Amino acid sequence: MPVLSGVEERLAPLKAWLFPRRVLLLLEDQAITAAAIEGKHLLWYEQVPLPTGLCASGEPMQVDSLGDLLGDLLVERGFAGARVEAVLPVTACQCRLVRWPDGRWPDDPLRVLALHESTLALQAPLSYLDLHLVPLELPQPTSLCVAVANQLLERWIEVFSQAGVSLVRLEAAQLCLCRGLLAMPALGCNAGTTVLLQLEADGAALLILEEGIPAYARSLPAAAPGEALDPALQRALQFWRQQRQLSEAPVLICHGSALPPGERLEQLAGVAGCSLRLLDPLAEGWLQAEPAPEGQRRPPGSALLPLLGLLAAEEPAGVAR
Repeated sequence: MPVLSGVEERLAPLKAWLFPRRVLLLLEDQAITAAAIEGKHLLWYEQVPLPTGLCASGEPMQVDSLGDLLGDLLVERGFAGARVEAVLPVTACQCRLVRWPDGRWPDDPLRVLALHESTLALQAPLSYLDLHLVPLELPQPTSLCVAVANQLLERWIEVFSQAGVSLVRLEAAQLCLCRGLLAMPALGCNAGTTVLLQLEADGAALLILEEGIPAYARSLPAAAPGEALDPALQRALQFWRQQRQLSEAPVLICHGSALPPGERLEQLAGVAGCSLRLLDPLAEGWLQAEPAPEGQRRPPGSALLPLLGLLAAEEPAGVAR
């Protein structure tokens, strides 16, 4: 046995190179949530808190430190050399629905966007942004435009380079949430209006889907304390109702790593004028996991929803956003 054990140890780096593991990461300012998955089984998932100042507003502030932390984590958990797919923080990405003029796809869509830059109302000039256009299956030629600051994108790529891993996919949280929900037809999120509310300790993120497509997004206060979230959520949904004539109450889907007790969620649904649905991939049986090893901090299953969007994506062939 000792001889065989030694051989296995020497072969481990070769096996990792020939058969790299698939690791999914949810990147946020306060923590990184990691998961290694085979089929529906979570081989490993863990939430690692980040020291203050490493990441702010979705952008790495200390690239080397963040890369070292991530690299050390993957080595310690046995996933050195993994193929990594990651979800960018909600605050790092802007999404815009673009309905192309004249009822046809333009030959040079980026040029058309540049000519109508002011109508996009982006937070930075196009010259400072990396754009990714996702074609949508709608009667009128339409794309979802995902915009990320060039500097922010380059910093995350540097983080993964510092960590010594192969980055094969990097996507916006908004896009991953939509794809994950659309992959579950039983939820009915591909029809009508769906309100997604991500609740974290440091704040909340509202995303409204129309026919499964992101149509409106806002950052909101945390769920507690002080209940500042209630009026902010109410104002945001009142604004949206003024833009749309809704025939029935939307579904409010709550997810995230800081969900308050059920009574508080029911209160939020009442404020929003929605019916409530909690979405926990573990409780629903979409993913299975063993008990956590000692010393590992695991997030609630409700924090894993964005990672389902990565699982629902096609097998990656290179870095995509």
